[in-house]
Amino acid sequence: MTKAAAVLIGSTLSMNAFAGAYVFSELGMMSISTAGAGAQAIAEGAETAYANPAGMTRLERPMLAFNIEGTISDAMYYDNGSDGVFSRGSESTQAGASLPAGALYYVHPYNDKLAFGIAIASAGGSVIDYGSDFKGSLLLQDVSMITVQVSPSVAYKVTNELSVGVGLVAEYGKLEQTFGGSNLRGIGQMVGKGDSLEFGYTLSALYEINNDNRVGFTYRSENNHDLSGDISTKNFSPDASFNIVMPSIAIMSGYHQVAPKWTMLWSAGWTDFSKVQTTDITLTNTTASIDREWEDTWLFSLGAHYQLTPDWRLEGGVYYETSPQDDPTKQYPDVPTGEIWKYALGATYELNAEWRMQMYYEYLDAGTPSIEYTTDVGPGGTLRGDYDIGIHYFGVLFNKTF
Repeated sequence: MTKAAAVLIGSTLSMNAFAGAYVFSELGMMSISTAGAGAQAIAEGAETAYANPAGMTRLERPMLAFNIEGTISDAMYYDNGSDGVFSRGSESTQAGASLPAGALYYVHPYNDKLAFGIAIASAGGSVIDYGSDFKGSLLLQDVSMITVQVSPSVAYKVTNELSVGVGLVAEYGKLEQTFGGSNLRGIGQMVGKGDSLEFGYTLSALYEINNDNRVGFTYRSENNHDLSGDISTKNFSPDASFNIVMPSIAIMSGYHQVAPKWTMLWSAGWTDFSKVQTTDITLTNTTASIDREWEDTWLFSLGAHYQLTPDWRLEGGVYYETSPQDDPTKQYPDVPTGEIWKYALGATYELNAEWRMQMYYEYLDAGTPSIEYTTDVGPGGTLRGDYDIGIHYFGVLFNKTF
């Protein structure tokens, strides 16, 4: 296999697997109805086993929670003069897709100081479908990257105010994608697959200032996925291996009941995307490196709860996160990056003494990033265009108290 072919195939595989390195709290952490505000400090249901294990000490009885969620992405690509191997195809392409999701959480208080929990959820993933008429189909037609975490945890109440928690994270990642090279001699349509199981940890704390105010903190460690798989093509089927980083993340949140019916919520956090400078790909006996040059991102969110009646609570929030990469020449078709804004609302209804239901909707605005990706493979060319990206999240979270 030529080095050029390795660069092409390697860059395609790595970039699409890397879609999972986007950390979407909507797939696991919950508090979607407040755009993530207060997620590490609310600690009122079994979902705290994922958001902040230390918060499990606040639960007096065993609780089980499950989430049923739908995701619809709207990702329009508008071409702006692509050339060379990227010159053929539609002038505009819809790459959005729909994805169902779910999560399960359980917390068991052992006594008034010790609690155990487990969460089965996801920290990130991506489903994209450009189709074969996309001008960048040489790089990507469709991809599915899914991660699932199983995280057992334990929490201990050190003092009346301070609780700490620790958890083990077992994360499985699976990639399947299609990309094509009809404009490039010697490389036809290809299907790539790979999977990996990696382990990490969670550290957390909850400090209860008083009955109306508390602050929570969670650190989730980095997971390095060594995805191993293969590529199926018409002419050859090489083995492939590459390293994908799910970066570490740290978030602090606050919960403040400022009036009998009003509670203010906030969060601030950091994601260690600067660990991703390059991606190394090995195909048979050939290795290629793909430039990333991502930067750390910072997030901020603000939200509120309003207790409308004893049974109904209204919720809302807004979220902002900085961009890991703004340079169009460093963008790729898998996850065009930019600043992120989230706008959310929802409501919680107490069905009875044992069941609680939380309904939510969130819109994620990923902005209008530009791409100018250049390849020297074959005759070369530049994929040049602009994106307009938004994602809709909606669902229901149920909590059962035993």
